[in-house]
This record gives sequence, C-alpha cells and structure tokens, in this order.
Amino acid sequence: MYSTKLSVSIHILSVITLTQDQPVTSEYIASSINTNPALVRRLMSRLKKAQLIKTSTKIGVTGLAKKAEDITLLDIFLAVEENLNLFGIHTNTNHKCPVGAKIESTLKHLYGNIQSAAEAEMSAITLADITKEFIA
Repeated sequence: MYSTKLSVSIHILSVITLTQDQPVTSEYIASSINTNPALVRRLMSRLKKAQLIKTSTKIGVTGLAKKAEDITLLDIFLAVEENLNLFGIHTNTNHKCPVGAKIESTLKHLYGNIQSAAEAEMSAITLADITKEFIA
C-alpha cells in the first residue's frame, strides 16, 4: 500500500480552506480525520515549510499561505511525501537472463512516463477543485 500522506494532507488543507481564515487546531483537524493530532502536526509542519499554510504558536493554523486556486495536488504531494517516485524498481537482477538484463531499463522508461503523466494530472487539479465538493 502506498502512503496516505497526500490524502491526509488534502483533508487537512480542505478543513483549513473551509474554516475561512479562522484559527484551527491540530486537535480539531485530527477529529475530522479520526487520527492522532501528532500526525496532523507532523504533516502541517511540512505544509508550512512548503509555504502552503500559515500558523501561529498556541493558536494553530491561521489560514492558507496561498489561494486554494493556486495550490495544486502536485504542490501538496511534493510537500509531504519523502518518496516522490510512484513506483520502485527491484535491482540486482540476473544479467545473464534476458529478462533480468533488461527489466530495469524497460520499467524505468515505462514508470517514468507514468510518473510524468501523474504529475501533469496532479498539477491540473487544485485545492479549490476539491473543496468545492464539500460545500453544500
């Protein structure tokens, strides 16, 4: 299973967006996600470092650092994921085998194309696109 950091971070940013610049705590956000506030704080730290949110000590998150229309899924992904490659390739194959000799280069090319397509799609979707789904 791949990491859920992107999904949880989108959840965090969506809650922040919908509170419309009112301070919101990690405890409040964690209750929406149904998780531990420490996880929320770790992800918020990364989102702050990427200049996606504004925070204030003892108050919590005070809002987005950019407009929701200017924050893409790719921005969020790059902010919170350590492993930016969607797919890993096994190494140390048997180069005497015709498959083992070429599998790494074959998959590297294919996976590179898939990665590029996924990043292009993520850069076309904004936080505003997502949060409009939550407004009744």
